[in-house]
Amino acid sequence: MENSNLLLSVGMPAYNSELDIRDAIESILDQTFTEFELIISDNASTDSTQSICEEYAARDPRIQYIRNDENIGAADNYNAVFKLSKGKYFKWASSNDYCAPSFFEQCVNTLELNPDAVLVYPRTRLYSNDIANYFDYTDSLDTSSDSPKERMLHIIDNIRLNNIMNGVIRSDELSKTYLHLPFFASDSCLMCELALYGKFLEVPEYLFYRRMDEESSTSLQDEEALVEHFKPNSNKPMRFQNWRIHIYYFSAASKAGLGVADRLSTYFELLRRMYWQKNRLFRDFLFWKPFRTNTTDNWEEL
Repeated sequence: MENSNLLLSVGMPAYNSELDIRDAIESILDQTFTEFELIISDNASTDSTQSICEEYAARDPRIQYIRNDENIGAADNYNAVFKLSKGKYFKWASSNDYCAPSFFEQCVNTLELNPDAVLVYPRTRLYSNDIANYFDYTDSLDTSSDSPKERMLHIIDNIRLNNIMNGVIRSDELSKTYLHLPFFASDSCLMCELALYGKFLEVPEYLFYRRMDEESSTSLQDEEALVEHFKPNSNKPMRFQNWRIHIYYFSAASKAGLGVADRLSTYFELLRRMYWQKNRLFRDFLFWKPFRTNTTDNWEEL
């Protein structure tokens, strides 16, 4: 995967992104850090996404465009761009978000200076429709502890919107994880797992602009849209989503190479969190509903 001559790979999964993908690509090409590759994986879009991406790939040799023959689902498409990457560091880039010009430079420099860090992310601004009308969002997910258990539990207890996944990640450490799996909130689970392998550091500037509406954010989609997002062409409902989250935590802790005492201590803390979530886990046996639906203008609810 890794090419020692390349510091940064950027992976952009795309699906029917014609309205925003130009701005997303332009924000990447306008970065002050220029030594990167951009891998775009088009999930069999039915709009003009393909022609837009081919136009940019023809103009800039740093861009590699791949088109899937069929929609393989969001999780597999996110994994595909990482598996094709060659850089020491990796960044997922949504096809409808915007990166300020110094985003890559500041995150890469911070990783270079901090070998115990696995992820560096900037502060986030949320917007809908107009990027000039934004809300400054507080993540509070930097993890300076030397304890893998404490880092993981901090992310589990504090992650809400998963903005930090859009930061810059150490590729070798990311390759140790399960990556994305096809269930709701698996991206947040991935961040909890990644915290077992190193620290998360925040760049104290607002460099990431995240679009929030029903088309771009799974936290605002209903069940039918989520099934299509994760398992296209499936008519099966998504069941036991909360159970899958907790099973992921235990499995991640099991394979992270923790010592016996740390592993047992982590299991105990995870069991406590299952108890705190017992009502959600019980409701999984009755029915499943997404955590949120529909667009909101009250960003503090997210």
